Formats: sequence, structure tokens, C-alpha cells
Amino acid sequence: MNVPGEWILPMFPLGSTVFPGQVVPLHVFEDRYRTLMSEITADGADPTFGIVLIDRGFEVGGGDHRVDVATRVEILQAEEFEDGRWGVVTAGLERIDILEWIDDDPYPRARVSQRNVRDDGGANLDDLEALLVDTIRLAALQAGVEVPSGLQFSADPQTRLDQLSALAPLTEFDRQKVLEAPTTSRQIELLSHSLEEKKILIQVQIDDR
Repeated sequence: MNVPGEWILPMFPLGSTVFPGQVVPLHVFEDRYRTLMSEITADGADPTFGIVLIDRGFEVGGGDHRVDVATRVEILQAEEFEDGRWGVVTAGLERIDILEWIDDDPYPRARVSQRNVRDDGGANLDDLEALLVDTIRLAALQAGVEVPSGLQFSADPQTRLDQLSALAPLTEFDRQKVLEAPTTSRQIELLSHSLEEKKILIQVQIDDR
């Protein structure tokens, strides 16, 4: 359920940035996150939590530093194994602003609010899609793997923009900057600039072989 205003949300710090609409599999093995999964998969519970990028520190053990913009995700599938670990598949729902971190006991929680991206237009998404596909193809060529084909995107502009952002082969910090963009034009600008730089870098590395 999308709760207006501010609310307390369980959080899952990771070394990656997640976009709305992105499907993310998780392997849950720490005790604190086992507890989280047990609680939010119980009958009648809200099966959502936040995934937030760790910008300093490590995923395991706590003591990490986290960014202030995250993504609320919902559980699509969840299975608890005999040894207590969980296999979980989630999908991004919406951006959230982290207003305050709550006590990590028994697992990280934060007071959050919905973060809206203002639609002020921007460049042609067809051009951005072509740039993304070219960059992905170059990255696949560099890695010696099969070039992806048949990529399809939503007809809704904001959904499509987030899909393009989620697929971009960028560093997590560059992806985080794109996630935090306050407007669609800024999101497109950041994504385009990062992809152009990435494409040039990959091409130079390929030429130097």
C-alpha cells in the first residue's frame, strides 16, 4: 500500500542502486534480515521494504553509511530454506526520501516519504534508448559475451526512463545520481552524459587490446 506523508519502513542496505520497475533477486542470510523477511511475509503484513545504497562500508555486519534516496520494493516471490536463509525476488515501486534512521534493532528501519520526480520533458527517449543499446553492445563485446537482443520498453515515458536507467552499465554511484535526479530532464541529462563517457571508455579499452 502506498502510504501518503511519512511512515516507518524496514530497510535493506545493499551495495547497489535499484530503480522503480527493476526486478531484484536477493539472497537473505543475515539473522536481522531473516527476521525482516519473516515479519513482512506474514499474513496481513505489508510486503514492502526499502533498498538503499551503501556508499561507505559493507553489506554484512552493519556499521555502514547509507545514502538518503532509496527505492521502496515489493516482494514478488519469497522462499525460506531449511537452514533459515531466504530466496527473495523483489520489484521496485517508487523512490523514497530517507528522513531519519531509526534504531537498527532488530533490523534497519527509517522514517521515509515518497519522492516525486517532476516531469518537465527532456530529450527524445528514442535517442537515449539508442545510446543505451549501443553502450550495452560495446560492453558485451568487451566482455566476450552474447549481445542482448529484443529489449522492449514501456510506452509510458517515466516508466521507460526508469527502465533505461536500470539497464545502464554504470557504476553504482553514477546510477545513484540518476535515481536522485529531481526532474525527468535532469535524469535524462545525467544518464546520457554517463552513458557517453562509458561508451568512450569501453571503446578506448577495446581499441587498446
